[in-house]
Amino acid sequence: MIFKQFNFEGCLSYIVACPTERKGVIIDPSHEMQPYLDFIRKTGIEILYVIDTHTHVDHISLSPELARVFSAKTVMNAFTPMQREIGATITELFGIEKIIAENAAKPVSLYLRGNDSLTIGDISLKALYTPGHTKDSMCLLTNDRIFTGDTLIIGQCGRTDLPGGSPQDMYDSLFAGLVPLSNDLVVYPAHDYKGNINSSLGYEKVNNVCLKTPRTIEEFATFLKGLFPPLSADGGKLQCGLSMGDATPSAGDDQINPLMKSFCISMEHYLQTPHEATLIRTGELLEKTGGREKIFILDVREPGELSETGFIPGAANIPVREVAKRIDELPKDLDHPIVVVCESGIRSAHAAIYLRAYGYANVKNLEFGIREWRNNGYPLVFPGKNQ
Repeated sequence: MIFKQFNFEGCLSYIVACPTERKGVIIDPSHEMQPYLDFIRKTGIEILYVIDTHTHVDHISLSPELARVFSAKTVMNAFTPMQREIGATITELFGIEKIIAENAAKPVSLYLRGNDSLTIGDISLKALYTPGHTKDSMCLLTNDRIFTGDTLIIGQCGRTDLPGGSPQDMYDSLFAGLVPLSNDLVVYPAHDYKGNINSSLGYEKVNNVCLKTPRTIEEFATFLKGLFPPLSADGGKLQCGLSMGDATPSAGDDQINPLMKSFCISMEHYLQTPHEATLIRTGELLEKTGGREKIFILDVREPGELSETGFIPGAANIPVREVAKRIDELPKDLDHPIVVVCESGIRSAHAAIYLRAYGYANVKNLEFGIREWRNNGYPLVFPGKNQ
């Protein structure tokens, strides 16, 4: 996948393209046209669609302008006309009514409903309808990553007190729409003002202040009222995703794990690194363990999975969602060889990324996971049966 993230003062946008057919999309473009033009001309890709994940209220969309340059289609959610009707009723709100009006005049070529898909070469982008920040908010799901707009932001969610926003809708979008998805998805939001560039959905389920604590809809709505600062035009910028704890650069670190920035950078490095440098095959692991090499094997599946399908003898079990808080159960020596294992090699890849971010220098992911180990007939242990 050809992938590029753009960051304009915390506003994040993306280009995604198929490397074989060299067809692509732009997601949530803002601020400056030239960086997009430069990247597209450098890579020689053809832009088919320019997508806004929702109606922006804090900046002007560049979608129609870029679409004209590349003869592409502009794309938004099917509820965008309704969101624009809501926005038209706002006559005075800290100056954002001007931004709302300008964005409402932007033409849209194609509307997506929930579960509609766009195809760009061999890549499929699936639209998930996720209202809450606005009535027309959607997320875009593809392969191993999800573009969450202002629905899910690293460490929290988008604010719900803007035109078209709804705490009840946000609750449904998060807990019925996103939480059931795979922990392994890499999360790319439309905003982050703390310098982060990505996360994983599994990490967010455990660490995000909006997700980690069970709440009723009523409790969730009350929680959000206290999470975001009052609407204000101070500084001329409306922040769509800052919590009360973010009033100063040093505040709020208790809400988001301080390793998050390292985790983001390590994840990007992993996605761009040839996998030969980060993987170990099952036969090689069997040979190393048979030769009595001291390798810490970390199985990050759920305990029930180990009972059903077995685990590698000597492996320690810490589910991927608990790795961050149980880090002290790993070797103290950051140079100690570690091999991370799951069923297919996907969850374990994210755990390996986290461990490298933490400082472990010799971490590898078991390619194709316990599935290939089992298919090769290598030794397994079943809890309670042969221990």
